[in-house]
Amino acid sequence: AQLRASLEEVQTAIRRLHRKQQELERRLGLIVYPVLTLPTEIVSRIFIDCLPDHGRVCPSQRTPLLLAQICRCWRDIALETCELW
Repeated sequence: AQLRASLEEVQTAIRRLHRKQQELERRLGLIVYPVLTLPTEIVSRIFIDCLPDHGRVCPSQRTPLLLAQICRCWRDIALETCELW
């Protein structure tokens, strides 16, 4: 009987945590990150300005790749910005 009671407590806690997770995921989905509301041209310009100085002999190719890995929106913008490549 005590094991059943303990099991029920754990199952209740799991259900409560699952509801909390769903609520947090819902709230996260409502957040609009400010950078995602900027026009594509401005984000593209910011990306270009993030490039290392061109004075280096071998400029790093990591910057465009890193930008493209942030999210789908940034990947699309980075891939469409020829100056990054």
